[in-house]
Formats: sequence, C-alpha cells, structure tokens
Amino acid sequence: MTRLPRWPALVLALFVLAAFLPTREARADDPYFASVRGTVRDSQGRPLPGTSLTVSGDGVGRSRQRTGRDGTYRFPALRPLARYSITAELAGYRTVTYDGLVLQPGRARGMDFRLKRPGEREVVALVTRDPFPYQDLLRGFTQGLDVPVRVVDLDQEADPAESVRRVRAEHPSLLLGAGLRAARLIRREIPDAPAILTLVTDPRRYDLETSTTCFLANAPDPDEVVRHLTTMLPRARRIGLVYDADLSVSVAHDLLAAAGRAGIQVDLRPRYKGSSPEETLDPLRGRIDALLLPFDPLSASPDTVERVTRWALRNHVPLAAPGPDWVRRGALYAYGASTEQIGAEASRLAAEILYHGHQPSDFGVRVPPSRLLAVNRGTAEALGITLPPDLDAQVAY
Repeated sequence: MTRLPRWPALVLALFVLAAFLPTREARADDPYFASVRGTVRDSQGRPLPGTSLTVSGDGVGRSRQRTGRDGTYRFPALRPLARYSITAELAGYRTVTYDGLVLQPGRARGMDFRLKRPGEREVVALVTRDPFPYQDLLRGFTQGLDVPVRVVDLDQEADPAESVRRVRAEHPSLLLGAGLRAARLIRREIPDAPAILTLVTDPRRYDLETSTTCFLANAPDPDEVVRHLTTMLPRARRIGLVYDADLSVSVAHDLLAAAGRAGIQVDLRPRYKGSSPEETLDPLRGRIDALLLPFDPLSASPDTVERVTRWALRNHVPLAAPGPDWVRRGALYAYGASTEQIGAEASRLAAEILYHGHQPSDFGVRVPPSRLLAVNRGTAEALGITLPPDLDAQVAY
C-alpha cells in the first residue's frame, strides 16, 4: 500500500524555513516596485503636517498615510504601470486629487501638493519662452496685483502637460499664459479656468478662443502704427514691411490695409525659415522710403535686431521698429507696448476678473493702452530727418 506524504509536517517545515530566510525590503530603485513621494504645502509654500494622503489605482488596493512635521510623505512598494490617483485632504483646506498617474518600475515619482483654504485666491502664471522673454511681463503683472502669483516655467518641466494638469487639480482662481506653448496647453488641459493669454503673435491663427479666455495683443492697433509712421516720416510714400512668413501673415495684412487707408504703398517681404535678413531686405534697396517691422518672433531675435538695423543704416533707410532695444542700436524710432506694460495691463484685467465679476470673454482681444515711443536723435541727424518739434517721446537716444 502506498504511504501518503505527511502534508501538515511538510507545510510546517516550509514555514520554519521561510522564517529564517532574509526578507527583501522594497527600495526606491527596486525594479519590481514603484514609489511616490512629495511634500504638501499651503499657498504660501509652508509645509502642512498631518495632511491625509490616499493613493488608489486600477486593480490595486487603497493606501493611506499622513505627512510628517516637514509636510513630506512617501508611498513605497506600489505596483508599477498601473494608473493611480492621489488625494490630499486636510481640515480647513480644499481637497486636491491628481489623477491618471502611471508609475514606472524602479523609479520614485515626485508629487508635490499645494492646498488652499476655501475662498483663498491664487493666480498661476504658466510661461514658455517661444520666443518672447517673459521676465518683464511677470514684473509688470505682479507689481499691480494683490494676489499671490505662482510661476510655473513649463520649459523647465519634464512633462509640461502633466504639470498643467496638476495646476488644474489645484483649482486656481486665474491663469496667466505667456507664450504660444503655454496658451495651447491651457486651452487643451484647463478649459474651465479663467485665463489671460499673451505673448502670442496672432491668436487668430490658433484655436485658442473659449468663453474663459481673453488675449492681450503684443502690438498696437495697425492704424495707430501707421499714424505714427506718417507723423515721423510725412514724406514716406512706399514702405517695406518685413515679417515672419509662418506666424505673422494676418498681422502683415492688417498693416497693409491700414497703410492703404493712409495712401501708403507697402512692399510685403515675408522672411522664411533658413533665409538671412539680408536676403529678405536686399530686394528693397532703393525702392522704399522707410522700413517697418511688427512685434513678432522675427523681431524677437537679437541677431535680427543687429543685422536689420545695420542694413537700414548702411542703406540710409529710416527704420520703424517694434521696441526700444532696436532704437538703442540705431533704428529711427519704435512705438508699442513694452512687455512690462503688457504685464501691467494683464494685472488690470486680472483684477477686473477676480474682484468685479467680469468674465475673460468680456474683454476679447485687448491692446495695452499704455504704449512707449522711443526715438534715436543721432540716427535722425545722420539720415537728415527733422523730428516733429512737439514729439512726445518717452525714451530718446
């Protein structure tokens, strides 16, 4: 007769053996697990100890813990490649949930939270440099706004879209979007928060309009630009207009129409990628009375400023430029809003939205009311141009 194995004794032996085997602890870099860690802070950046954190995911259990004295938390040994949600809750603060997180094996994911009290206002500035610098814009924006402003530089974020989604989860009171990339991410990821978008050459080219967005134009009204040109150069009858061929077509045609209404002929010169400023400008030699450049990505390049200004001086052509930096380098004059003035106008619109019940759609596309006129008197003398005696220039070189 066959003897049956003694199963109870065998199972007991296996348990005893397992008790003496070394236990492997999950580490942050363990290839079999993933982890999440971060800090919970208030809107002023102060850590919030005692915050309850809950993590849950598809096909995985729910886990809870609280932040320590320094506001930090950590969930180790999570199953990788599952989709997780993490929620932060603290009495007296609004709950924030980050959804759709996919954790990678062997990696620790950093997730920081910012909690606000009910009724507490916070403005978030989402900025990208494509191509306009935004530092002066932020200076003008924050100086006139009595609300905390948090800046998220999306150019420095590993995953800009996820960073924008995190901002949405925090329920900001208002968004300032600077740059085309920032504007597109706001349009796609945060369609339900009021937003002011600027430093976008021509919003009409992109699907950015919603009921929750308004725009601050970079350049002044085209008729106003032409009016200043005829004041500075009353004898000009034909001008050259150089513009970014990819991004400024509508801007150029607006200026063309405004010049036509003033009886001025325009020679349109689009500049394409890969072409030099001289290639675009040389066909205009001897054919124009003045050269005009709008505020667009082409005119934002320091190399373009130097080369176009040098060409204008060498060919004895008065240059109407988009900003004071051009005038300092030899352009005859510049008229328009500085980026700091644009920021100040954005601050004024933000106050209307935050405190006076206005909606962004009430403002549409706005031109900053404060504009700067800069002139180079040395260039005027070199070109034999007599400036108007009553010229009210805020900057002169």
